[in-house]
Amino acid sequence: MRWGPGIRLAPSSAVTKQILVVDDEAYLRDVQVLVLTAAGYVATALETAAEALNRLADLRPDLILLDMSLPGMDGREFLTRLRATIPWRHLPVILASGFPADDIASLEAPDTTVLSKPFSDTALITRVRSLIGEA
Repeated sequence: MRWGPGIRLAPSSAVTKQILVVDDEAYLRDVQVLVLTAAGYVATALETAAEALNRLADLRPDLILLDMSLPGMDGREFLTRLRATIPWRHLPVILASGFPADDIASLEAPDTTVLSKPFSDTALITRVRSLIGEA
């Protein structure tokens, strides 16, 4: 599609998928953003669940990568609030956790999956692609 002299707009199918990374560990946030960006996604990182809830409408992510151990509102409470809000009820969420799988297995649902920490770059990208497809 052309717009004015020499300006090309990407077709709507080329819109990059947005991923929200919520983790209180700066190093982990930075690494996850780098991995997701290298795979072609647009990644935004936030430190707290409260900030993530407040910014959802502005960011409009296609997926959330959520640490379970967060200060203040933890991942479990964030997920409960997210699922109680109609626009975000079916937003795919990857729960990143160092907890034993049995402790958080009850949180898994069709739009929610658990990725045990530490996880590899390949495991992260594979899980993201399984939930929202290629970037």
